[in-house]
Amino acid sequence: MPRFLSFLLLNLTLLTAACQKEDAKPAEAPLEGRWTPDSSFDYNYSATGAFVSKTSITVTPNFYLRITPDSLSYRATVGNYSLGHYKLFRQDKNLTFGRLSCTIMELTDHKLVLHFKALGVPPGGAYTEQEDVYTR
Repeated sequence: MPRFLSFLLLNLTLLTAACQKEDAKPAEAPLEGRWTPDSSFDYNYSATGAFVSKTSITVTPNFYLRITPDSLSYRATVGNYSLGHYKLFRQDKNLTFGRLSCTIMELTDHKLVLHFKALGVPPGGAYTEQEDVYTR
């Protein structure tokens, strides 16, 4: 009987440890903070939705992005004046601010990638989606 009890206790301990490892998820990096633009890309699609090309857009580091739990603002790096301030709504990886919405494609302690879907595309029309990359 004692051998059975020690076997049972060992199995319960291993099972508990295994469950704890499965439940532990790495913490997501915080979205809040100051983000500096790094690069930007246009993804061009045909009227049928087929990918056509990826174009790099020149980014000038004359602004930064400031995100708080409930707002998003663009600020000038010189003079720190506002270039736009918006109420921010977040649902999982989707952000909505002003008339724009985007998806967080990547979020680490040092990198943020936002993907903007095309808006107001007429049926059967070619369209472009933009992706902005920020660092901190």
